[in-house]
Formats: sequence, structure tokens, C-alpha cells
Amino acid sequence: MDLPMSEWPKVSAFTGARECLDAPHGFASLCIATNATISRRPMIERALERVGLRGYFAQVFCYTELGYRKNEPGFWRAVESGLCVPLAEIAMIGDSLEQDVLAPRRFGVQTVWFNERGASVPADLQAPEVRSLAEFAAFVRGAR
Repeated sequence: MDLPMSEWPKVSAFTGARECLDAPHGFASLCIATNATISRRPMIERALERVGLRGYFAQVFCYTELGYRKNEPGFWRAVESGLCVPLAEIAMIGDSLEQDVLAPRRFGVQTVWFNERGASVPADLQAPEVRSLAEFAAFVRGAR
């Protein structure tokens, strides 16, 4: 749709999102990093409110406000500065292999590929892969 997500007739969360977010994770804070081109931060926050997930996230970093995409160093410099956390201590999970895994990894961010659709995994992938948010929650608990 060519509308901000907050204006979509129906907004839904990934299966297992609330359970994953409720699981003990050991991170200082959870944030959203998005390349959304239509929605600004307040619109993204409204969409999260519509599915009852807004309270889980401390900040939203988005292309529309930063002027950088996740495959550009400026995006991650803004995240690093906004969180006051070095890139090496930031972890990203996302479903776009290029934008959520490979690009942030080039800048020193720890990444996990959320491969819910079961796409073929590149032989040289240097990042963990999960197929569900429940699997991600278990991964994080085991990684500590």
C-alpha cells in the first residue's frame, strides 16, 4: 500500500512477536531500525500501538528522519550516537538479507537473519539464521 503503516486498514504483528518480546533477552533496550520510505517515526509508533507492541521499543530509527538507509554508514552512526552504544554492541534481526543482515554487518553490527520464508541460505553467510521469533528468543537466551 502507498500509505503509512499506521493508516493501513489492518496491521498485524509477526506470529510470536509478543512472546519473543516478553522473553528475557538481556539487552539494554530494544529499538526499531527501518528503511520505510512513507512512514515517519510517529506513524511507525502508532502502527506499533495498534498491535500493542509500542511499549517494548525505546527508540525508532527510520530512513524518513535520518536521510540514510540501513546500507549506509550514516544510518548506523545515527543509531550508535542515539543509543550511546558502540556498533559492536548493537544487534539487529531482520528479514531482508541485504538490508538487515549483510549491510549492518559491514559496519560492525551483530546480525541475525529472520528467514521465516525459508529462502536458500548463501554458503558464505557469516550470520546466524532463525526461522521464527520463538527460535530467535531461544537463540538469544542461549547466546548469553
